[in-house]
Amino acid sequence: MANVFQDFVDIVRVLRPDRLVMGRTVSPAGTTGDPGEVAATTVAALGPFDPGGIFPTARVIRLSADTGEVIIGGADRSGTIRLLNAAGAETVTLDAFFSNLRMGGNGTDGDILLYASAGDRNNNGAATIHLDGEAGDIRLRNGDCAEDFEVHGGKAVPPGTVLRIADDGRLHVANEPYDRRVAGVISGAGDTRPGIVLARDPNHRDRVPVALAGRVNCWADASYAPICTGDLLTTSSTPGHAMRAGDPSRAFGSVIGKALRPLPHGTGLVPVLVSLQ
Repeated sequence: MANVFQDFVDIVRVLRPDRLVMGRTVSPAGTTGDPGEVAATTVAALGPFDPGGIFPTARVIRLSADTGEVIIGGADRSGTIRLLNAAGAETVTLDAFFSNLRMGGNGTDGDILLYASAGDRNNNGAATIHLDGEAGDIRLRNGDCAEDFEVHGGKAVPPGTVLRIADDGRLHVANEPYDRRVAGVISGAGDTRPGIVLARDPNHRDRVPVALAGRVNCWADASYAPICTGDLLTTSSTPGHAMRAGDPSRAFGSVIGKALRPLPHGTGLVPVLVSLQ
């Protein structure tokens, strides 16, 4: 007899210590057995008892060894899972009737932590997304807020590239100085990643995330003028590269943001605080 039945018998003992009733079971072939039948089966079910108090009349809690499932609810009943702490206070509730998950309260701080596939799930600080019920914060490890746009060249255009708005409505690589059609910088260059991506559509492969706010690494060219920390950056004649906006009369409407690190010469990635203006 499968081990699932011993576990199921323990459940029945807790719920009805005066009775040891297995309820209705289902064989591996999918045929339904008689109430109370336990021989060579892999699914057990528990439900409300009939008026005589002998057999369950509906399957409300089902345990399946074949699929590894625990199914709660149905038969005119909404399933609810309640988890209690050591003091007996309910701190986690999964409610099918309201379709919600409630965590915390009763003296505890509710949190939801999401980790990358290689993340250390025993370390709260390693979570890439942390919903903190006590502070009311959503903590995102990554940096900027981006939105997916259709870009000429698609994903072949490298992150950190400065883009402009073209007449066809798509974004193209910027290649003119002080271009007032500047749209932003492709997110994801260097050690930065977008924290939030809006309008994400995985079916459109030519769409890429363009930083709207926050810190993003941007390709820059200091051959026009050295870039200092705090300098305003604009588009340049070098395709996809920013430069220092040294001409205030031309800068309005073409500024990408502020440099957060200097670039004294040559080309390279510069962290930029995005602020289109």
